[in-house]
Amino acid sequence: MTKLSSGLMYAAMVGLMLLAVATVVDVGGRKLVDGFSVRGIYELSSLLMAVIVAMSVAPAFLQRRNLTLDLFLPRMGDARVLGLFAAVLEMIFLSLVAWQIYLRGVDAVEFHETTSLLEVPVAPFWYVTSFALVFATLALAWQTLRSLGALLEAPRRQVLRAVVSFSLIVLIAGLLIWQVASGDLGPGWRATAAFVTLYLLLLGGQPIGIGLGLSGFVFLLVDIGSRQAFAVVGNEAIKAFSSTSLSAIPLFMLMGAFAVRAGMARDIFSAASALTAGLRGGLPVASILGCAAFGAISGSSIATTATFGKVAFGEMKARGYDTALATGSLAAGGTLGALIPPSVVLIIYCVLVEVSILDAFMAALIPGLLAAALYVVAIMISIRLRPELSPAPSGFDTRMFLRALLAAWRPILLFTLVLSGLYGGVFTTQEAAAVGAVLALVFALFSPEFTLRGFWNSLAEAAVNSAAIYVVVAGANMFAAYLTMTDITTTVLTVVDLNTTPYWLILLCIVIMYLILGSVFDTMAAVLVTAPFIIPLITAMGYDLIWWGIVMLSLVEIGMITPPIGMNVFVMQSVIAREVPLSTIFRGTVPFLMADVVQLLLLILFPIISLWLPGVL
Repeated sequence: MTKLSSGLMYAAMVGLMLLAVATVVDVGGRKLVDGFSVRGIYELSSLLMAVIVAMSVAPAFLQRRNLTLDLFLPRMGDARVLGLFAAVLEMIFLSLVAWQIYLRGVDAVEFHETTSLLEVPVAPFWYVTSFALVFATLALAWQTLRSLGALLEAPRRQVLRAVVSFSLIVLIAGLLIWQVASGDLGPGWRATAAFVTLYLLLLGGQPIGIGLGLSGFVFLLVDIGSRQAFAVVGNEAIKAFSSTSLSAIPLFMLMGAFAVRAGMARDIFSAASALTAGLRGGLPVASILGCAAFGAISGSSIATTATFGKVAFGEMKARGYDTALATGSLAAGGTLGALIPPSVVLIIYCVLVEVSILDAFMAALIPGLLAAALYVVAIMISIRLRPELSPAPSGFDTRMFLRALLAAWRPILLFTLVLSGLYGGVFTTQEAAAVGAVLALVFALFSPEFTLRGFWNSLAEAAVNSAAIYVVVAGANMFAAYLTMTDITTTVLTVVDLNTTPYWLILLCIVIMYLILGSVFDTMAAVLVTAPFIIPLITAMGYDLIWWGIVMLSLVEIGMITPPIGMNVFVMQSVIAREVPLSTIFRGTVPFLMADVVQLLLLILFPIISLWLPGVL
């Protein structure tokens, strides 16, 4: 099962790369030859993406890559028992989605549905997608059965606690569902029942996507009937799996993975450190600049922190930099990866709230550069107040800088081509992702560090992470469909009276909430579980949703270096093999947290910082 699922995944990712190559040919041909195009690529790409995602689902579930909230799991009993319950719900969800997509294929056959340009039958794509999800279900069932023996070795008290915890969650959720089914609850209470059920499932260790999808389906089932509820599940799953907007996510992930394999992080850091060699505190500053540049390639905070933590910490330690400053600068610099475009979380936010991804990328650029600049200022002030934090500078060497800059031509070209193409109107977001992935692959293939194992690992890494994200978005769509029925906007505005409550007070409460959530939740989790009730408030107050997306992302990223559970801090500690205590790393992030507060105030008080560039371009 594992080998077959891996084979499907690799086939899917090779297919994705071929699709990316075809997109690059189409883009290049349009610019070079008038009237040129790769015939039918865009009408086939959405269907192919559904197949590619479905073929990558099995490894994501088998490797337990689904996004979860692990905060309370240790107190709820044995993790293996909770994992068993999660696997059962995952199989139910996958079976439900597979069945509805299969029926979509049956309908396509009945109505002789074809693509508009090439007139290719649509049904085979939906059949392959559904069969891939059925295989994922069977593989997960087989793995679950094989793991049952391990439960016999678990402490009985922990097993009993897990069973009781999950039973209580099911009991409370059942009572809420019964109340909704009885028709005794108004729209506001129906939405509240759905939220409580969702959060109970998530706190019980269920994956976020599965919790969202099953909660939405069950409440749709009791509210509008089985036929309509099944139809909603099928439509929302198909919309997510075949989304051309979301197709940029696996391509950007491939771009980042290939960039790491090609050794671009080392090249970026070498160029940045040569540039800052004449400054006291040059290497921490170089780390911030390097994280900002690499963030524009990887699109992920955690990936940026992990990559640069390996590259830069040893160098700073050898030069005699203060440990707290070194680790703090890397943990904080990593947060730039989710803000500076292209950002995976920002793509998901834009899809959920239905705003332009390209406009959001434009809006994020200046705030991202502002954050990097404020981090550099924080380092300069810290060293000015405490000179012992940094050794004396070695001095700027023009020849060494030019040599390092020349050596970093690959990430410079990749960064320039992708962002200039995006902002200059040459590429759409999906085309930019395809161009970046193909170019990064070419660089990796001709890199001295290239190995076949590393290539396949890059494909696997992008596949399982992308599949997990698609499942989350599909589940979020299903949950949002139920909330739309309950008129969530009216419900939220009934609780928060905008006529009597000052807007600044509402914003302050939301800011505090996100700072807390960011310290304990993954960025994507914090965005997904709060968007349904926060977005109606932001819209009702008349604020721009793109501006709010940048502010929200900044808030959650601040939380990633905030005690007690700043995720980037834990990533940083794991990268350096727990060589430095957590308390030391948290102490090193304090100057950067102060810089974040300044940046946040500027973004909220002066929205033009985010909205000026999209308006100009």
